[in-house]
Amino acid sequence: MIKYSKIQFYDNDSYLLEISKVDRHKYNTCNTCRLILDKRTLIESHLPKYRIKRKKYHLSCSYDGFNIVSQEFKSLYESSKWKGLVFYSIPKNKEFYLIECINIVAINESKSAVLFEDKCNECSLYMGVYMKGFVSLNSAEIDKMNPNTFYRSNLEFGNDFEHSYNLFASEEITNILKKNKLLLNKDLIEVI
Repeated sequence: MIKYSKIQFYDNDSYLLEISKVDRHKYNTCNTCRLILDKRTLIESHLPKYRIKRKKYHLSCSYDGFNIVSQEFKSLYESSKWKGLVFYSIPKNKEFYLIECINIVAINESKSAVLFEDKCNECSLYMGVYMKGFVSLNSAEIDKMNPNTFYRSNLEFGNDFEHSYNLFASEEITNILKKNKLLLNKDLIEVI
């Protein structure tokens, strides 16, 4: 069986969306819990204003749950013919890209110890989703995964507007990323 790891992204001290309790009226939010219902569809409209504050990582994330990669990562992705990611140019930081993963795999919630907090009766979203310890996928899910392709979790973890999905890569991909010094062993959490 192919080994997969969750890739850790470190915060880059930025927000893609201008989110505060006051500003939420700008977005499509639930009337009850005020969570943003269409966060991932807002990427292209907010990229022209977005600026990364901390640029020292090849793989980073905004406080509001969006993943960012360096030009070096994108070049390696393309030359290695990997699949599964969509890249969005960041006009104010041309050497970085916001990424979205298009392939979804289900987290094994019973084995991963997922904690759900405050489910909204109107939109059925949770204010908080947390994972304690390791990540587990069903073996049937792993059997369907291709080693040259990135995958994302079906759940987004975090609290309030900070929800983000887990990004998974095969050992084949992570070894190449490590060899090219784009990540370290400590940046990976093995999927069980």
